[in-house]
Amino acid sequence: MGKAKRFLYATGDITARVGKGLFSYVTDMALWTTIYFADLSLPTPASGKMWRAQIAADRFLQEYNYETITSAIANARRQLLLRPAKRGRRALPEITEAGKKRLAAIIPVYDEKRVWDERMHLVTYDVPETKRLDREALRDVIRQLGAGRLQDSVWITPYNPVDALRTFIEEHRLAGTVIVSDMGKNGAIGEEDLKSLVARVWRLDLLNDRYEEWLRTYKRSDNLDQWLVTGYLSILRDDPQLPFPLLPKWWKGDRAWCLVAPKLKEMYLSLRSQR
Repeated sequence: MGKAKRFLYATGDITARVGKGLFSYVTDMALWTTIYFADLSLPTPASGKMWRAQIAADRFLQEYNYETITSAIANARRQLLLRPAKRGRRALPEITEAGKKRLAAIIPVYDEKRVWDERMHLVTYDVPETKRLDREALRDVIRQLGAGRLQDSVWITPYNPVDALRTFIEEHRLAGTVIVSDMGKNGAIGEEDLKSLVARVWRLDLLNDRYEEWLRTYKRSDNLDQWLVTGYLSILRDDPQLPFPLLPKWWKGDRAWCLVAPKLKEMYLSLRSQR
């Protein structure tokens, strides 16, 4: 296999294996690596061996070959997302403001507040086939708002989506095709209680399985390395982050967050101005 083909194979395989697609491009991986290791100072003669061992042992970096890493960094520099380090030739490159802005748009943020008025909302739409593309775009917007699909063209959400949908409806001339209904504070449908409905619609059991697997991996690990942090973010990206009162007692997402929070809060702080 030629050199170019080997590189393409490696980068394509990485996206599937690391972070489950958290990073669509290896350039984003380079930005993430830079921001992750930003708190690691340059090694001194006394600490150099420990510093090199920490880098070498990181499981996230072990997923990448040297060619992939250097190519990703070079590409990020060409796009002015990274700049050469000022601290020494062997230091990691530094992320630019443009790089921070790009990374901030990719990394999911854990919402510790999740303000909720205790009401559920039902979104229904009936968009004609002549506007099929608009209908698909509407479905994507509703999904991005964190709504769960109850059935075809019927979605539920704990957050009032009216303001978020109004602009889209006006821009796509869909007035009269979308209805948002207030389900009240109970929000139950039929004999199914609200918590059971929420767990079923959002498939919280499957998401919880991923959190449990992450916790087992964390327990077997010596430290919270980049591989574990990236794995957590790949789960958080798919987490609808529902209001805490709606989550089942067996939910493990909050436990996982407590373990990873100190590291991620540092990163969130460095990217805050870019969000």
